Amino acid sequence: MNQDAFRKQADADYEAEFAEESSKRRGSSFKRFRFVAKPTYDYVTERNIKRSRCAMASNCMLKFNDRKQKVPFPVLVNRGPYDCRSTLDDTPAVARCFAERGYVVICQDVRGRFGSEGEFVVNNEAEDGFDTVEWAGKQSWSNGKVGMFGISYNGLACLEAAREKSQYLKAIYPGMISYGVQESGIQQMQALGAWMLWAAYGSEGGNPLRIDLSHLPLCEIDALSGYDSDLFQIFVKNQMFAFESSPEEILSNLSEITIPTYSVTGWYDIFVDAQLDEWRQLKEMNPEARLMIGPYQHNLVEMSEMETPAIGKIPTKKTELKEYFFHMEYFFGQYLKDQKNELSENLAPVKIFVMGINEWRDEYEWPLARAVSKKLFLHSSGNAAIDLNDGVLSWEAPTADQPTDGYEYDPLYPVHWTEDLDIWSILMTMGDRNTVQERPDVLTYSTPILNDDLEVTGPITAKIYASSSAPDTDFYVILVDVYPDGHTQYLTQGQLRARYRNGMESPQLLNAGEIVELDK
Repeated sequence: MNQDAFRKQADADYEAEFAEESSKRRGSSFKRFRFVAKPTYDYVTERNIKRSRCAMASNCMLKFNDRKQKVPFPVLVNRGPYDCRSTLDDTPAVARCFAERGYVVICQDVRGRFGSEGEFVVNNEAEDGFDTVEWAGKQSWSNGKVGMFGISYNGLACLEAAREKSQYLKAIYPGMISYGVQESGIQQMQALGAWMLWAAYGSEGGNPLRIDLSHLPLCEIDALSGYDSDLFQIFVKNQMFAFESSPEEILSNLSEITIPTYSVTGWYDIFVDAQLDEWRQLKEMNPEARLMIGPYQHNLVEMSEMETPAIGKIPTKKTELKEYFFHMEYFFGQYLKDQKNELSENLAPVKIFVMGINEWRDEYEWPLARAVSKKLFLHSSGNAAIDLNDGVLSWEAPTADQPTDGYEYDPLYPVHWTEDLDIWSILMTMGDRNTVQERPDVLTYSTPILNDDLEVTGPITAKIYASSSAPDTDFYVILVDVYPDGHTQYLTQGQLRARYRNGMESPQLLNAGEIVELDK
């Protein structure tokens, strides 16, 4: 199927799906979303609205038919690289819900993607976002107040546009995104490595299924898949978005965002740690910054479509996803419509979902000021790699004569923390991790049975002392909850490349047999 035929078919599928949805629920929101205001307006869709200066295509611009009220309305903008006509995510559906409630919603393909001309380059988003917001704010149907929303790359587009300080951009609602996609020198392939190659290759009409992520060295993957990607090469060579390598630049970016910002992340999102660190810095400079941490992974759509939402063995409710849209409605109502209500005036700056007891809780800072730090120590008789019952986590410090644990590591047989490299399937791979723990190159340490509830909320660090026969290697520490039936529930993890143990700016290879401190 050629490109024209593909796009025509996509348009047909797009209209058919939402025509069916509208016939089922005319005048109402999709059931998986939670809104307070009732739908008031019918909407119309205008496609392929070109901006000549930035060659952008707003392929799905939603306005509403209102013969009684002629006043202008607030505008919401969503910019992304995923084809704004696609039904693979909830953006078109969310746009319709807001259009029915008195917003003009613009969904735009970023430069070089699908309906927009030019070359897809990440560092265009600040200028292009500013241009789009300026244009939207000046239109006759606009009240001059523009907001932006989006998840993942679309969330990054919000942050970048906010840095340019358009007089029309009043608030942003970014989710599941961070400026940092490396952790201590280790590229997160499930984050941007595979994604970048997919984006670059797919935009050229190639077949992303030809990408072989198991090939080594990684720097050859793009050429072997049929498309040489400069963006991918920059990524695999550690030349972009390394949070630890450029903290001043990150702080500079965040300091430029002064408008009200509601950041959303999930306990199981790949960017959660970096996003929480960045939000804390943003809050210090921007008192209007708010934060939500939900029971989410990177893709909210997948959760909304699960018959029985759960994270491993922890059940959640579909209503937890609706909290995201509920707060989004109030947030934009406050800053784009000047709506005052009890929620907006008394909204806590931080809202978190407490896993296990499955409750939302208001907080007033992150990390939590009342949290108490506790240390656990590693104990074993030297067999933690071959006996699951040998390694112990204890509140008591070990004695000086405790033996060491060791293992042999084969780089061609790596340990996968999920079943694949798919950023969108993390929740689907949160099953039992016993098969990982049983590997001879994994050290396992367990606490005795916990007699009392223990809440773990906040930053977690690990300090280990290790030596290696290799000049460099990666260390991963994974925290799991062991159920009475033996099921192991993934909670969180951290990783460190040994050469960066003193910071990204001071790489130092290992000397064979030398014991070094690794603190992450």
